[in-house]
Amino acid sequence: MRKNFIAALAAFMISFTMSAQDSSFVQYRVVKGDTVSKIAREYSISVKDILTYNPDAKNGIKEGGFILIPTKEFLNNDNQSSKLIANSTSKSTQDYEDKTHYVQPKETLYGISKMYKVTVDQLYQWNPTLKQEGLKAESIIVVGRQRQIARAKDVTGRDKSTPNYNGKLMSSSADTIKDISNIYYKYIDVEPQSTLYGLAVLYNTTIQRLMELNPELKDGLKSGQKIKVPAFGFKDEVIEVTPIAPQGGEVPEYITIKVKPKQTLYSISREYDLSITELVELNKELLSSGLQVGMELKVPNVAGIVQDVEEEGKEDVVFAGEFANLEESLYVKQSKEIALLLPFNISRLGESVEGKLSSDNFLNMTLDFYLGAKLAIEKIEDLGLPLTVNVYDSNESKNSSAILDLIKAKSFANTDVIIGPFFQTNVEQTVQNLPNKDIVVVSPLSNEKLIASDQLIQTMPYADVLKKELLDYFIKQPDVKLTVIVDPKRTSTKEFMTKYYSHVKTINTSALNDIDKTLVSGKNNVFVLDSGSIESASLLVNKLKRRVKDFNIQIATLDKGEVFENSEIDIQSLIDLKYTYPSVTRDSNNSLEESNFQNLYKEKYNVLPSRFATRGYDVMYDVIMRSFQKGGFKSTFKYKTHVNENKFEYSKNPEGGIRNTGVYLLQYTEDLTVKQLQ
Repeated sequence: MRKNFIAALAAFMISFTMSAQDSSFVQYRVVKGDTVSKIAREYSISVKDILTYNPDAKNGIKEGGFILIPTKEFLNNDNQSSKLIANSTSKSTQDYEDKTHYVQPKETLYGISKMYKVTVDQLYQWNPTLKQEGLKAESIIVVGRQRQIARAKDVTGRDKSTPNYNGKLMSSSADTIKDISNIYYKYIDVEPQSTLYGLAVLYNTTIQRLMELNPELKDGLKSGQKIKVPAFGFKDEVIEVTPIAPQGGEVPEYITIKVKPKQTLYSISREYDLSITELVELNKELLSSGLQVGMELKVPNVAGIVQDVEEEGKEDVVFAGEFANLEESLYVKQSKEIALLLPFNISRLGESVEGKLSSDNFLNMTLDFYLGAKLAIEKIEDLGLPLTVNVYDSNESKNSSAILDLIKAKSFANTDVIIGPFFQTNVEQTVQNLPNKDIVVVSPLSNEKLIASDQLIQTMPYADVLKKELLDYFIKQPDVKLTVIVDPKRTSTKEFMTKYYSHVKTINTSALNDIDKTLVSGKNNVFVLDSGSIESASLLVNKLKRRVKDFNIQIATLDKGEVFENSEIDIQSLIDLKYTYPSVTRDSNNSLEESNFQNLYKEKYNVLPSRFATRGYDVMYDVIMRSFQKGGFKSTFKYKTHVNENKFEYSKNPEGGIRNTGVYLLQYTEDLTVKQLQ
């Protein structure tokens, strides 16, 4: 039987939701090096939870400033109250026209029926096309047939005559936040010509949040109406809105647009500052036909006013040391689509899936990569990114693939980034047959040199990059005497040394018998071995370990290899000789970040992640973060990033294309761990 979970990955369309009820907060003073995501991890809450109650944090946090941390008790009560509000609202509706629902990926008719307290039969009755076409993500269905709304009940249990505050505000420092009594909400009178969007901007919140606080707003906003607004989000400064009147007439309230490829209901509602429900109210045809490229829609004329409001998405990227924290500068005004092309080779599995899983290493590697990537997508859900991820079986081997058939069948015209395939030749075939020049292809595993193309991103560093990082590191050290020892069979290394490092002394492994005689007092004697021979490695170690008391000696290799991990070479000798090597991945013992990832992976899949699972997670997470920057994926090549085991440091390849040069230099230490040099 074929495994269903490797056939496809459901699309994710994520949006922020906010609510606030009575409980407590922790006041936190921001210290140097803090980021929103770091603080969220420390308090075991989501980034979204912090941004909900600290909207200004979207623009960055400053050392010495304060932010509010909602406690888990608060969040739990908040979720329960939100459900009560939803239930109360649905029960109090009478006599109003079609109530609609925007279908999210993974939703079912049963789940929607429970959400709106209706039956599945009623949903079929109100939506005849469901029986023929089924439930489709991003479609709009009718979930109610009435119109008049009675005012929703107050389910908070508060006395409305008393202030809404928590008298036992917890604090993480000696300082306290003043004027906290109305942290939840306050009442205002709606002034003439006010709009939901204007109020949301003024009180630093969202239209959705205002609707949650004021269910009666479903009937529209009226002058003189008394409504609740978040008290803690009010902006003291006045935001001036200046109408721009064209010559010869007034600014129209609405305009007509044509739907472009890659646009969604979510992206259009974001661009024109209205909810999806409001968009549907303006364009009833969406109920029957859904959103289609080329169709005309009526939307508010947001270009008719000029607002002194900072545009969402910052140009300034937050750094932690040399690495950029792209999670702090996400730009979500445009939806993104990512495709994963992975070699599940389903057509070749036949009926013996269990047997394949126990014997097919390539299949297991593919599944591990997929599960890691899937976990990264799930972790990012809380960030509220308008992201769609599609998974396809590339059905590939080193000599064949289904890439051309896939591109012909799926087009990929709306895709922003393609991750995969695995094999070099198939990656090149994908790049050469892309439907447009805006798509980026990310090669996740191949470290072979690929064709020159600005649309091709190689995430796995070349072998030559590892060699250069190691040699350049030692050359820069003071008083170094560097010797590279190359096995006669390693002709590529000899050519590499002649081409790039002709000034460095290079000898054959045949000279190892007298290697100890080349030591120089007062110098850092560094010996770099490039050989697959255990005999050569053992001879080098034995010759030098007896001299470490008299000379400064260090050994290294041009890649991690297994030659020094043989039982014939004791670990203490490698420690004494400060064994150093370059690696694409860093040691997990030095990474709290990776420990957290391993725990999360084990909790979900009941096994520790393999290096391919970690690779899948790291590549997917980094691609998503880079895709949601203000200038898009290609604007981020100037930034260094790292995720768990992998470093991403992109540069233009002299032969063309973009390659990752992110390499770690690791060294054995006295405490039996591996130290990261750079």
